[in-house]
Amino acid sequence: MANKSWVVLSLVLCVAVAVAVAVVSASDPGLQLIFVLGDSTADVGTNNFLPTSMVRADFPHNGIDFPSSKPTGRFSNGLNSADFLAQMLGLKRSPPPFLSLNARSLRKKRFSGANFASGGSGLLDITGNTSEEFLSSLELAYENHLKSLIDLGARKFGIISVAPIGCCPSQRIHNTTGGCLEGLNELAVAFHARLDALMLKLSSECKDIKYALGNAFEMTVNVIQNPFPFNFTQVEAACCGAGKLNAKSFCIPSAKLCSNRNNYLFWDLFHPTQAASKLAAVTLFNGGTQFVTPINFAQLAKA
Repeated sequence: MANKSWVVLSLVLCVAVAVAVAVVSASDPGLQLIFVLGDSTADVGTNNFLPTSMVRADFPHNGIDFPSSKPTGRFSNGLNSADFLAQMLGLKRSPPPFLSLNARSLRKKRFSGANFASGGSGLLDITGNTSEEFLSSLELAYENHLKSLIDLGARKFGIISVAPIGCCPSQRIHNTTGGCLEGLNELAVAFHARLDALMLKLSSECKDIKYALGNAFEMTVNVIQNPFPFNFTQVEAACCGAGKLNAKSFCIPSAKLCSNRNNYLFWDLFHPTQAASKLAAVTLFNGGTQFVTPINFAQLAKA
């Protein structure tokens, strides 16, 4: 890859910033190629092309705020963070699912990239029996994947760490108070610290690496603790679902749907609303060092 190439990886288990985007600058400076890697929070329809997948969002109420109220396979009422980051990089929205492309698509002059994100995907095949073993396995898997990309020539990395997974509606319902499960949140904080140290290590080993590390935990907690400046009035319950906190059911056609979707942080029991996804993307792109270090995604793109 050329020196201008950069890659963004993500491991996000829940909420607002669940997206991974890789951007490659072509010889034409006006052309942006974007490759998205991640799970259901960045999926734009990959699982629609996987007949055996049980993790799908190609039905209402998903997509209710997408153009023509179309369920596209996004686990959202509209766009997700991959779409908004792509817009900030000059595209209409995220590139299409890789499985939707064919040879003709790949030969297009204005080919914009591909989205590989898939709901239900993961980084590890096997995990340890303790928290320490799990974190160590996760860190090693991250390091191996990053080194593979470095070997291929990638030199710019924008990484999004783990959000406060204990604050998802799916986890709050297991707390008698309705509060966050702090044990899970402690894992997220611990993994961010490991990821920070890993990036320092890799950048010292390969001097021409540049990176931006998004702190999804701090970004999300900031909204949960102080929601009103961001126009959120509900940061605990899901907009679409059933039962306690709307977290006893997935967002299926028969689910209860909120009317004020822009005021909800969570779309369903796991995923952010379109409004939350946009806020996450804006913070990653333009945020200060409280949320993105040592530089933000906009600075990384220009570096």
